[in-house]
Parts: sequence; structure tokens; C-alpha cells
Amino acid sequence: MKKHFSRIMLVTTLLVAFTGIANAQNMKVKEEREKMLAPYPQAKEGMVRYVIFLKEKANEENFKVEIVPGKVMNVDCNHHTLMGKIEAKDVQGWGYTYYEFTSNGQTRSTMMACNKPKEDRFISGESKLIRYNSKLPIVLYAPAGYELKYKIWKVAKTHTATNE
Repeated sequence: MKKHFSRIMLVTTLLVAFTGIANAQNMKVKEEREKMLAPYPQAKEGMVRYVIFLKEKANEENFKVEIVPGKVMNVDCNHHTLMGKIEAKDVQGWGYTYYEFTSNGQTRSTMMACNKPKEDRFISGESKLIRYNSKLPIVLYAPAGYELKYKIWKVAKTHTATNE
């Protein structure tokens, strides 16, 4: 019985120690991220700031990030696109870029006859393909109620054009 109790105490002590280490690492990551975001403006009233932190990769020049703002909307079976635009802006004095998505919520769509009920779907707006850079966060501001999704694209193969 004493052996089992000793083992349980050892396991409990190890779990507490590992939890403390993990919490310390999480706090360090949080502090580093807050430092990285310090130059960027706070979100204006009615806007939300979205931040993407990319993982470091070998040969980052072979990757791109597609940022896709949008909104979940109740729509019919037609193909819908959210009207709006993404504008690149500079963080004054730093040379960093952030993005601002603006939209009034209007959509355009195909005009097919639908025989299905409306459903909630993510309706995307204009997307933007940007350089992959793990050293800086990708910061985008969007109106409240909108979401930001993103895709990571990788070069499959480089081709050489012929000279004719």
C-alpha cells in the first residue's frame, strides 16, 4: 500500500512540475507576442483585430499565405461573394504592413432557382495572397461580426519559361 501511495505522490509531483514548466513557456510566448504586436494600432471602435502567427519554415520563399475575410450568413443555394476590399497599410515608423478589410455586408450571387432551404455558410470576400514571413505577425482589422480564415500555399515545382 505504501508503494502505491509513493508512486501516486511521485506522479502527482511530476505532473505539477510539468504543468508549471508549460505555464511558464506559455507566458513567455504570450509576452513575446505582445511585444511583436506593440507597434500595431489597436482596433478602432466597431473593428476587431485578427492576428496570425506563422510557424518558422525552411525556405519560406516557397510559401504564401492567403487571407480570406468573410462572414457566416444565412443564404440560399446560389454562389455568394461578400462585397468588400482588403487594403494594405503601413505601421508608421516601423515599415511593417497590416491589412484592413472593409465591407458593408452586401453580397453578390448567382441567380439560380433554389429548391432547398437557406443555410448558414461562410461567405468570403476578396482574398489576398501575401508573402510568408514567420518573423512578423499578419495583422488584419475587420468589422465586428466578420471572421478571418487563411490558407498556406506551397510551391510544388518551379518551371522555367522558354525563350522564343
